[in-house]
Amino acid sequence: MMLQALIAYAERENLGDADFETVGVRWLIPLDRSGQLAGDPIPLAENPTEKKSRPKAMFRPFTSPNELNQGTKSHFLCDTLERAALFLDPKTPDKAEGRRTQHSYFQSLLEEAAQAKPDEAARLNAVVTFLRDSTATVRLHAALTEARAKPSDNTTFSVDGVNLLDSTLLKTFWRERRQKQSAAGREREQRICIATGELADTLDTTEKIKGVPGGLATGTNLISFDKDSFCSFGLEQAQNAALSASAELNIRSALNTLIGKSRSQGLVFNDTVHLHWTRKPVQQDPFDLLTTADAEAISALLKSVKEGRRYVGLEANAYYAMSLSGNGARIVLRDWLESTVPEVEQNIADWFTDLAIAEPDGIGVKHDFKFGALLYGMVRADLSEVSPVLPTQLLHGALGGRSVPLPQAALAAAVRRQQLDQDNKLNPARLALIKACLLRSPNSTNNNPQTKDTIMTECLNPESRDAAYLCGRLFAVFDRLQYLALGGVNAGVVERYYASASVTPALVMGRLFRNAQFHLAKADGGIATNATKDFETITSALGTAFPSALTLEQQGRFALGYYHQKAEYRRRTAERKEQHAEAKAEATA
Repeated sequence: MMLQALIAYAERENLGDADFETVGVRWLIPLDRSGQLAGDPIPLAENPTEKKSRPKAMFRPFTSPNELNQGTKSHFLCDTLERAALFLDPKTPDKAEGRRTQHSYFQSLLEEAAQAKPDEAARLNAVVTFLRDSTATVRLHAALTEARAKPSDNTTFSVDGVNLLDSTLLKTFWRERRQKQSAAGREREQRICIATGELADTLDTTEKIKGVPGGLATGTNLISFDKDSFCSFGLEQAQNAALSASAELNIRSALNTLIGKSRSQGLVFNDTVHLHWTRKPVQQDPFDLLTTADAEAISALLKSVKEGRRYVGLEANAYYAMSLSGNGARIVLRDWLESTVPEVEQNIADWFTDLAIAEPDGIGVKHDFKFGALLYGMVRADLSEVSPVLPTQLLHGALGGRSVPLPQAALAAAVRRQQLDQDNKLNPARLALIKACLLRSPNSTNNNPQTKDTIMTECLNPESRDAAYLCGRLFAVFDRLQYLALGGVNAGVVERYYASASVTPALVMGRLFRNAQFHLAKADGGIATNATKDFETITSALGTAFPSALTLEQQGRFALGYYHQKAEYRRRTAERKEQHAEAKAEATA
C-alpha cells in the first residue's frame, strides 16, 4: 500500500517526468554570441534577501547517477562548476583528471545538441567556444573565486540573455535522445511490478533518492540487492523486487518531493526525515500543527472537536505518514502510518489535550507545544542524547491516537532531565511530555476505568491521594518554606535533594522535615501561614510512611506534583499583588 500511495501522490502532483529533475542552481554564467563573458557570474537564489538562501530551483535534463558514477559523464546544460566550467577543487587534486574527462563530455553533449537542433546551434557553439578559450575560462575562475563560489555549486549558461535551460528545442532534443537510448536497451522477460500488479518491463537498477539523512550525498537506494542470499530464483539487482519504469519514476519523484518539503519544514530529527501527505489535497494539514504549534489554530481545532464540528471541513480521505533514514547507500523505513484525515485531526487534537498543562506562573493553561520543544525538553543540549527512534515513536503516537502508548524511553529521558536540570526545573514542555506519557502509559491506572486516578490534570489537583504526586507537592512546600525563611540561597533544597527525593523519598523526607521545622519557626506573615496549611494538608494525606522507592511512572507523578504546586504558589503571588495594587489604587482615588 505504501508504494501505491506514493504513486498516487506523484500522479496527483504531476511529478513523473523521467527526462528532467529539479535541482538547485547557484550560478548563471552570461555569454554573448561570440563566446565571450557578458559580465560576472550571476548568483541565483530562491530568496535573495535571506542571509543563507537556498540555490534557485530549476529543471535540469536528467542523467542517472548510475551513469555519472562511471566517472566519465556529466549532466547536459547544467552541472557543477567542476564539470561544466572546469573550476577544480584544489583540495582534491587526485580528481582533476577525471573532472577534465567529464568536462570534455559536457562539451560533446553541447555539440551533439547543436547538430540535432540547428536553430540553437549558435547559442550552443558560443558556450563551446567559451569553454575552449583558456584565457576566457581563467577570467571566469578568478571571478568565481572572488565571489566565493564552490566547485560543487551547480551552474548553467545564458547566451544573449537567454537561459539554455529554458529552451524548448533543447528540451525536445533531450527527450528524443533518452527515448532512443531506452529503445536501444536489451529486451527482457516481463515481470509483475510489485507496485502496480501489472505485467511490464521491469528495471535492473533503480535511481537514487535524494536528501535522505544518513544516506550518501549522491543519493540512497530504495531497492537493491548485493548478496547472493537475496538473489533467489536467479533474479539479481532490483529484479527481486521488480518495478516498472513508470512506477519507479513516480515513487522516486514522490519521495524526492516529499523529502524536500519535510526538510524545508524542519522535520528532520536524529538523522530521520518525517514525511506526510494525503490522497486528496487539503486546505490545512493537521500535521503542520505539531511543528508550528500555532496557538489560534490549536484553539480552533480543540474547540471544533469538542463541539463535534469539522475544523476546516476536511474530506475523509486517506492520510499517510512515513519516517525514513539512510544506512549508507540504502534507505531504512523507520515507520509507516496509514489513516484518514478526520482520524488524524482527532488524534492531534487529543495530543494537544493530553499535553495541556498550567503555565509556570500558574496563570492560564498551555497547549501549544512545538514538537521540537518537546524533544529538547528531554536533552541537555543536543538531540543526539536521545535514542534515534524516539522522535519517530513520539510522532507515531501523536498521529496514531491515544490507543498508541508513548514510549517509556521518552518518559525516562524527560524524568532524568528533570532530575539533572539545575537551572530549569519548571520547563513546561518537559512536564507536558511527562503528563502525556503518563496518560497514555499501558501500565498506568489512568487507562483502567475501575481505578482511574484524576491526578493527570492541567493544574494543581488538591483531591489526589497518589503518594508520588503528594511527595512532589510536599517537596515544593519545603522549597517554599526555605525561601520564606532564608531567601535565595546558592544550594537550596531543590539543588541538593530533588533527584534523591524523587527516587527514594523515604531516605530524604525525614531530613527535610527537620529542616522545615526550623524554617517554619523563622517564617512569618500570611504567606508563611498559607505554606504551613499546605504542609499540614499534604502530610496528613500522606500519613507517616513515605514510599521507599518510586518507579519511573511514580517519578513522573512526583515531577507533576512539584510543578503544579510551584505554579500554584506563583498564581497566588500574582493574585495577591494584583489585589494589593487594586487596593492601593482605590485608596489613592
